[in-house]
Amino acid sequence: MSDPPKKQNCLVPYIETDKAPPEVAAAITHLPYRRNIFHLLGHSHGGFPRLMGVYANFFDGSRRILPLLDWQLVVLRISAVLDAEYEWDVNAPVARVHGMPEAKLVALRRTASCGQDALEAELLFTARERAILTLVDEQLASYNNTESTVNRAKELLSVEELVEVYVVLGVYVLIARITKALHIDLDGEIPGLEEHLKKVVTDSVRE
Repeated sequence: MSDPPKKQNCLVPYIETDKAPPEVAAAITHLPYRRNIFHLLGHSHGGFPRLMGVYANFFDGSRRILPLLDWQLVVLRISAVLDAEYEWDVNAPVARVHGMPEAKLVALRRTASCGQDALEAELLFTARERAILTLVDEQLASYNNTESTVNRAKELLSVEELVEVYVVLGVYVLIARITKALHIDLDGEIPGLEEHLKKVVTDSVRE
């Protein structure tokens, strides 16, 4: 006997690809496995395919300026501070398979919303990582940054990297908001996910 279908918690239905506009359906079916976030964002028929273009750039090291683990540092900090479970669940495997130690993942959660002193005391983070996390923490708290925070980041990041941190912030805060507000369902186990992530997510060639 097959298991009963799992109850959907999401407050809106997921878009069905066979009923979606062709451009939306093509963007969703590009992946070899299902991600609920795409079946949710797909309801924005015009915006979704364009947003997917931005999203795909983050996966491509020849286009993304930030080193892979710095990109994931920003994403996972957003997820930890905003308690965005789905976003963490999707991105933690990306960070893991590309070398982020489990202890650092734990530290990202442990120091979230704990203030600058806790961040500075966390020896697992490099000076560059602390500068990035300070910028992210301030943005999430106030939608702004102090001049000293920006100047510190400029000492350790290029201008291009600094600006891309803000782009990553904007996209992943959007994802955190919609997944939390609409109670998206977790994707569940995806067979072969780690091997797929090793192939499709590449590191920056600018390092």
